[in-house]
Amino acid sequence: YLATFQGSTHCPAWKLTWKSCPPPRVKFFHWLANLERCWTADRLARHGLPHPARCLLCNQAPESIHHLFLACPFSK
Repeated sequence: YLATFQGSTHCPAWKLTWKSCPPPRVKFFHWLANLERCWTADRLARHGLPHPARCLLCNQAPESIHHLFLACPFSK
């Protein structure tokens, strides 16, 4: 049984994500945001996909997961 998890990563916030009471779609979004897997402009650029140059909400900084959730004036 333990061999199946050999080399897997451990998310420190798994209990906060999966043992809480919000709807499953909110849990899934929190899990993606925690792993920095949301499709922001910086991630689209890494994959060679079209993306806006700046944050669509504030037009002040490049869009990243950190900017959207912590630094953007519209998220405060």
